[in-house]
Amino acid sequence: MIPVTSWRSHRGTSRELTQHRRPPPPCRSHPGRSPIYSPHLLASTDSSDGKYLATSLSTQAVKVYQRTEDGGIAALVELTGHGAAVTDVTIPLPHEPCTVCSSSLDGTVRLWDCRAAEGQREVMKFVAGFAKEFASATLGGGNDHLVVGAQNEQVVFWDRRVGTGLEVFEDSHSEDVTRVRFQPGRRNRLFTAGVDGLACAFDVGGCPADINDEDGLLTVMHTGCAIVELGFVSGAGDDDVLWLLTGNEDAWFYDAGDDADTIGNTLAYIPDTRGAAQRSSFAADIHAGGLSQQVDYLVGCFSRKEPGGGSTVMVAAGTQGGAVGVYPVVASTDPASSPAVLGAPIAVMDGGHVDIVRAMAWKPDNAAEPPVTGAEDSRMCAWGEKKAVDPGGDGGYIQAGGKIGRGDEGGRRHSPY
Repeated sequence: MIPVTSWRSHRGTSRELTQHRRPPPPCRSHPGRSPIYSPHLLASTDSSDGKYLATSLSTQAVKVYQRTEDGGIAALVELTGHGAAVTDVTIPLPHEPCTVCSSSLDGTVRLWDCRAAEGQREVMKFVAGFAKEFASATLGGGNDHLVVGAQNEQVVFWDRRVGTGLEVFEDSHSEDVTRVRFQPGRRNRLFTAGVDGLACAFDVGGCPADINDEDGLLTVMHTGCAIVELGFVSGAGDDDVLWLLTGNEDAWFYDAGDDADTIGNTLAYIPDTRGAAQRSSFAADIHAGGLSQQVDYLVGCFSRKEPGGGSTVMVAAGTQGGAVGVYPVVASTDPASSPAVLGAPIAVMDGGHVDIVRAMAWKPDNAAEPPVTGAEDSRMCAWGEKKAVDPGGDGGYIQAGGKIGRGDEGGRRHSPY
């Protein structure tokens, strides 16, 4: 794929897209080894226009971009006010694409309005007297009134309508909570993930004053290793598959549909997912970006609706040189006991970045929203499709790319470990 537009921050430092976060403890499956901790730098709204992206900068700011009509991206506003590193940023509400939620090591969770004038964009700030820092935050609930933050092993709730605290979940996780997310299509469902290798699903509907972790717990999923990222993709229906990435680079997929009896059931599991991506690239004779020789980290998961119905779930993985491949998940007939594999990459993005890609926003079903990636080289790239080829068969294709202009590449390259 070819970068349509590359936007670097006006500060021009090579570390501006890098978050500085304390990594979780080593995974039990890899004693002594620190897992990948992939910060969630990009978030794209699920609103009908789909025009906005938000990214956290190592300058303690949040920057918001807008997609342009020519397929590129343009800087919109910069949200400043946090007094320490921003640990998480989302655009959580489909019908409020200008509302941004962020958390920080300064001990605050904040809501921002990108439409407001400079100096007035911070709408609300949430704190808890016992919390010195927050690792993740989101906004949702049946009336989109619940602000949720993760601090240590606790999940903290506030009511944004009045700005007051509501509840603290203290017993669900035994170690630090790394991510909190509401399910886009089922707004009463909150999913949490932690260093203890657990992912929990809660029903937080009903009276806000009555939410609690015992009555609201729907299911607990076990991965056996610290979970560093979670999200939702489409399976048989919209947003009905939960995906998790762990510190030992495994990808897990669970049922998140309507059926209360099947929620949390394992749909697919890919051990050593980055190794599977490298082997898939090698088998498909993919030379772009060095993906057939070495895949260094996982970026995220996506889905693509198929003409005959259903969806293809995909995993994105990258190299330290900045190349990213997107691989379809091929599930086994017995996902509970037999691992899934990755098929030949359907897309390769090479030539835009020169350092680790930390996040990617992509809706393959919408040609008006080309993929956007953010990396440690302080670049954000929007990608356009090149002529498709089929090197690996099975309908796979590669979107290969050329170089963008040289940016500020100074400074030490960070290892993903």
